[in-house]
Amino acid sequence: MNTNNETKLGSASAAFGLAASITVIFNTVLAWVKDAYDPLNTFMQHLSGHHWTTHGLVDVLLFVLLGTIFMKTGTADRIDPGRLVSIVAASSIIAALGLAAWFVLF
Repeated sequence: MNTNNETKLGSASAAFGLAASITVIFNTVLAWVKDAYDPLNTFMQHLSGHHWTTHGLVDVLLFVLLGTIFMKTGTADRIDPGRLVSIVAASSIIAALGLAAWFVLF
């Protein structure tokens, strides 16, 4: 039990929280790129039968890979929990606004 009132996340929580924030931004960028570059969209469609299926699989793979790397290296262990929550929230808002802007403008 933590007696000094300092909140600390576990290694996995911190690692996969950071991985989530990066994956959310990557998801948005991949959506932009594959919509703007038809050969990539077609390639992704051929891989799994539908480009969105491949897109989702790539996102899940990136999330697991980054989370595992961050957990094994301890990269995210030093991040303050409040700061990590802010990072995840900010990346989610930025990604949502980026997708909305992309689909409205293009």
